[in-house]
Amino acid sequence: MKIGIMQPYFFPYIGYFQLMQEVDLYVNLEHVSFMKRSYMTRNTIKNNTPINIPVSNGSQNKTCIEVKVLSDNTWFEKFEKTLEYQYKKDLFYSNILEKIIFPWKKEVLSSNIEISISDFNFSAIKHICDYLNIHCKFYSSEGITTRKKNEGLQDIVKHFEGNHYINAIGGQKLYNKENFDSQGILLNFIKMGEIKVDNPYVSILDLLFRYDKEYLQQELNNYELI
Repeated sequence: MKIGIMQPYFFPYIGYFQLMQEVDLYVNLEHVSFMKRSYMTRNTIKNNTPINIPVSNGSQNKTCIEVKVLSDNTWFEKFEKTLEYQYKKDLFYSNILEKIIFPWKKEVLSSNIEISISDFNFSAIKHICDYLNIHCKFYSSEGITTRKKNEGLQDIVKHFEGNHYINAIGGQKLYNKENFDSQGILLNFIKMGEIKVDNPYVSILDLLFRYDKEYLQQELNNYELI
């Protein structure tokens, strides 16, 4: 079984979803420390326009579950106006609002409780996966292990009886295959191919508004394992 594990980012780039496309089971890495000034709370869309979500008492001494977002109707209205200004004339604007943004907003606001940065981001990610027909199973890392780095990842893979761990390409600097192999786990890194879009590293939102769903599904498969 192939397993992917990543931190919950705010409308991440297409490479994040390629990982989900490749694996059988995806684990939301939320027991780890919240990272200030990271893609957990910010990203960019068309024209380098920033998007971000404010959090309450964000600290690296807290986990992603403990840090709460300040998302209310006022924030969503401002966010939607930013999207409207940038994408109203794009072909798939109305469809993405209907299929992703509005259902995500309803889910977040209907809880009537403070929502963690992890749940906030992962809710949006799952709505995007539904739209793109990405069918891996989703789980949380909460309660599985207290360890971090490679030991924590190995604990998670073993918990789900996996034998193949797929990591983002940036993990090449952090993890080595021999260490995972010693634990009976095959380690590969997913490397994005030459995605045929204007900017593959911008938030997935930009691509969703401007490119056909079937085209994006095709580009999702443009990667290799190394």
